[in-house]
Amino acid sequence: MGVRVRYKLDVAISSTPAEERDLGNGKFEIVVDSQSEGGSWKTTVLAGATDQQIQLPNVAVAKLIAIRTNPKNPNDVPVNLTFKRTSPAGEAIVVAPLATSKEGYLFLTTDSLTALYCTNAGTISMEVTVYVAGD
Repeated sequence: MGVRVRYKLDVAISSTPAEERDLGNGKFEIVVDSQSEGGSWKTTVLAGATDQQIQLPNVAVAKLIAIRTNPKNPNDVPVNLTFKRTSPAGEAIVVAPLATSKEGYLFLTTDSLTALYCTNAGTISMEVTVYVAGD
């Protein structure tokens, strides 16, 4: 039995706070039933952690992964987290919250993600929420 994946992206970029969406306005909704497994969970990445493996339970190869990062303590200022694909020596992707935001996001569709590692070079613990689907 497959799992249904539905994701929506709504991105608006405006030149002023009036939100004219004059610099970009994209809305997308995708629905697929082609994935075999999936799920979501939350992990804490402690301050100073290096190459902590992020579990991808039930999924041997991730085809879709969405990650949300935020401070474990909501009163803390968030820090950047670095994610590496497949091995601790893999491609590094930095997830950084936009200024004044407490959350960072990474959304990736791929065909070859078998493992994920996270480094927190900051001084506060961060929560990582992972949504994944694949085979």
